[in-house]
Formats: sequence, C-alpha cells, structure tokens
Amino acid sequence: MAAGMIGIHLYQESGWWKYNRTSFHFREDLTYGLGVDKIGHFYGTALWAFSLTKVLGWADVPDPDAVYLGSAGAFLFQTFVEIEDGFSAWGFDRVDFLCDLGGALWPIAQYHSDALKNVNLKLSYKPTDELHQASGGGFAGQKHLVMDDYQGQTFWLTVAPDAVLPEAAGNVWPDFLNVAVGYGVRNVYGINGEPYSVVFIGFDYDMKKIIPQTSSFLVTLSEALNFIHFPAPALMITPNYVAYGFYY
Repeated sequence: MAAGMIGIHLYQESGWWKYNRTSFHFREDLTYGLGVDKIGHFYGTALWAFSLTKVLGWADVPDPDAVYLGSAGAFLFQTFVEIEDGFSAWGFDRVDFLCDLGGALWPIAQYHSDALKNVNLKLSYKPTDELHQASGGGFAGQKHLVMDDYQGQTFWLTVAPDAVLPEAAGNVWPDFLNVAVGYGVRNVYGINGEPYSVVFIGFDYDMKKIIPQTSSFLVTLSEALNFIHFPAPALMITPNYVAYGFYY
C-alpha cells in the first residue's frame, strides 16, 4: 500500500505538480468533467479504503477497527493529494475534498447497513487519447492512466434487485445479476464540440455470487472485482437511445 501511494505521488508530482507550482489557494471547478471527476474522487477514496482495510485485516486488526482505520488512512492520503493540488495551478478543490470524505465514509456506511451492502459503485474504462490531444501530448512527465482519462470512464451505481424484491419475485431473479445505472462524459476537453453527458441503464454482475466464497483469497478476489463493471447488456438513454449487447 505504501508503494502504491508513493507511486501515485510520483506520478502526480511529475505529471501535474512539478511544473505548475504556485502559492496555496482554493479553487472549485464544478463544470470540468461534468461531474465524472467528482465521482472519481468518491470511487478512488472508497477503493483505497477497501484496500487498506484488507491489509489491516491481514495484520489481525479486528473489525470494525480495520474498517475505520482503512477509511481514515484513505481519507488522509486523498487530503494530502488535495493539499498538493492547493500548491499547484489547480488549487485545493473543496468539492473534491467533500467527495473524498464521502468515499471514505461509504465503506463505514456499508459495514453498518445491510441495505447498503447491496449497492455498489463500479467503474468501466476504455482508453482514449483526448487528454493527450488537448494538452498537446500531455503535461511533462504525464502518462496515460485511467485516473486522468475522464472521457474513457463510465461509473455504474449497481443494486441487487433480489435483495429488495418480494420473496416470490426474488426467488426468480438470478442472485448474481444486478441492475445498474451508468454515467460518463464525452468530448471532455471540447476538441470536437461541447462536452456532454451519457447515461445508461443495464445489467451488472455480483462477483461475490459468481465466485465461490470458500476461502479468504476468493472472498477478497470477489470483493475487489466488485469495483469493476464487466461487459454487460446496456441501453444508452441520454443523449439518444443506443442498445449495446455488451457495453464496457
């Protein structure tokens, strides 16, 4: 986990901060990325919190201590990133900070709520080149990473219908099949026109119901894979209707 955090810091330092240093300041941007970047802050912090919680659990830290400490560690790391942004041209974004806080609190809420255990935020990603085109080939030291490629990201809020349907209907609905609402942005940097949002409805898979829960490794694997939306049938409903046999 330390290596991962150091790696992200070095990437951010060389790609975003090093050549854009300034005095500390606040700056909010509620239009950039049309909200995808905000969802990414929530999702990324929740993913860090899950990872730290697992590591602490392997170190025999008992629940719920591992959950609270994992969430706190993820939030502190994201706060460090926001402070570094504050000393760069981008500025400390207080809305990003609140999304980081929400992402840190999400695993705690799921831990204490059986209903929220049936709700997940997932990510699907298809690489694009728009960021590099918009920045003239990328900022100095910047690489092509999913965390900055907003055009290629689609976030999915998934729900397990069998957990909320009446018992008779729940017995019919496949327990591994979830319903999902997806959100993404196209033309983020305005190269081919104005940015616009895309919204999907579709299906999703609960990997904990697909992968046997017969060992701690398989449990961890299924939980980690539940952060990813795998290809599934979907219908784009905004800005127009497009049916996909499998959308990723």
